[in-house]
Formats: sequence, structure tokens, C-alpha cells
Amino acid sequence: MAHHSNELVITMNHPILLAVELSNGHFMSCWLLHPDRNTLNYLNRWYPEMYDAIFLIELGNLHSIQRARTMAMHRDWGEFWTDHQPRFSPSKKHLRALTRSLKVSTALINANGRWEPHQS
Repeated sequence: MAHHSNELVITMNHPILLAVELSNGHFMSCWLLHPDRNTLNYLNRWYPEMYDAIFLIELGNLHSIQRARTMAMHRDWGEFWTDHQPRFSPSKKHLRALTRSLKVSTALINANGRWEPHQS
């Protein structure tokens, strides 16, 4: 089953949502605008733990991830922070609704030291 999920991520060329569940049960998320077939591998290698995921998502919307290097829309491209800051969802149901409202078909959620694909 995990192999099938990885294939889904590999074939995507449109934005995805990155999310992590916080200790209060809420989710913090941001867009990754240009994922590629290596995105899931990069996330699991360079940002596997919860604190890594939080650090990454705190950058706000990301342009791309290439190995341990990230390009953040605010930090690296000078975009307005208010347009790219992380989003917070009080539940997984709300996170799925956010994903659908953003017209994003897949979220990668960090849990238990791994990033896993979830479809909205």
C-alpha cells in the first residue's frame, strides 16, 4: 500500500500540502508549490522528525525542496509573509477541508518520524 502512495506523489506536478500534527492535536501546514518525484524521499531523509517538520513548515509556503535545501516563498523570494505563512487546522477533518478548498489533491503528513501521503 505504501508503494502505491509513493507512486501517487511521483506522478504529481502540482502543489501539495505539507502538514504536521502538533501536541495539541491541531495541524500546522504549508504549500509545497513544486514537488517532484523525489519530494517524499527528501522529506523522509532530511526532515523526518516532528521538530524537523515544524521547522520546515514554519518557513511558510515553499517553492521547492531539493535534498536538504528548501526555497521558501517569503524567505528566499521576498514574497509577503501574510500570503505565505503557515496555516493551522484544529482537526484532521478541517485539514482535509482546507486541502480541498486549496484545490490540492494530496497532503503529506508527518507522523511517527515519517511523511505519509494522504488524499483529500
